[in-house]
Amino acid sequence: MDLQTLYKLKAKFVAREVGNEMILVPLTGNVAQMSELFTLNETARFIWQNITENTTIADIEYLMTNEFDIDTETAKEDIEKFMKQLESML
Repeated sequence: MDLQTLYKLKAKFVAREVGNEMILVPLTGNVAQMSELFTLNETARFIWQNITENTTIADIEYLMTNEFDIDTETAKEDIEKFMKQLESML
């Protein structure tokens, strides 16, 4: 999955901040599936918040290496892992 596909998938989730956590709720036909809530860790939350229509994986990698003081390979692995997990939620 690429980030453009992930950007389109964002419309299938509602993201809400609860306290200091971000929760994703999948939507089915405009109805929230409240029995399937997903809490994002700090990294997943950062990725989620920085995905836009024109964002590339390289953009997110760059932002992550600056935000979290990690190398590009680690950022890329984290992005790929998040994308796979999000895809499995649908």
